[in-house]
Amino acid sequence: MTAAFDAIAPTYDASRGGTARAAGFAGQLAPLLDPAEPVLDIGVGTGIVAAELAALGHRVYGVDLSPGMLAHARERLGARVAVGDAGRLPVRTASVAQAVSTWLLHAGPDPRAVFREVARVLRPGGRYLVIPARGRQPDDDIGRIVRALEARLDPAATRQDAPDVLTPLAAAHGLTYEGPAGERPTVFRVSPTAMADSIATGRLFTGAWQLRDEDLPLVADACDRLRALPDPDVPRVREMADFVMVFRREE
Repeated sequence: MTAAFDAIAPTYDASRGGTARAAGFAGQLAPLLDPAEPVLDIGVGTGIVAAELAALGHRVYGVDLSPGMLAHARERLGARVAVGDAGRLPVRTASVAQAVSTWLLHAGPDPRAVFREVARVLRPGGRYLVIPARGRQPDDDIGRIVRALEARLDPAATRQDAPDVLTPLAAAHGLTYEGPAGERPTVFRVSPTAMADSIATGRLFTGAWQLRDEDLPLVADACDRLRALPDPDVPRVREMADFVMVFRREE
């Protein structure tokens, strides 16, 4: 997994909406953060969101397992980044008032280990803000086919980061889910054909999730279903929303 993220590091930002999208994520997080306290960005990646938070006046430190991604983060944040596993954070116990993760828990780490470590490093009453990759998704003909494929590829929901999946995992480590905050709607256009092309290249969840040989028939079936939809080359207007999940460590 680390090697896969190292490989996509040079193009990762551009493939995920670049600075404009990062600024949107930072805008969701900033009102929920205390500017007087440092922020630990777990899974900081290229540092693009952390840099936008820093521009808003926050002092951000970042940890990520991919040296390739961190090379870009270091250019943005300087020495305030370190190589580290989200499931084994190189951070002192009860030393952090607030932590954030953007698009992390769907991308490979064991969320149980992440929540265990977050609970360890947070002070009592500290908060962990998570922007999930699987926000409020469009409920249209494309969305129904994509969700069905996700369920077939990931029956144990190891790549799912919705509240109903993460809340009990967090609670097991003393982190209470306080609910969603900072919802940010987005409208975009994509055709069934374009979605099929994207899925066929293995970019369903993240560029670092490599499809297995046994997955290929499932992907091919979903692509065929997408291309068989009415007017497959006509872009649909699709609405989704990113939101922040707010977890608090028990006092």
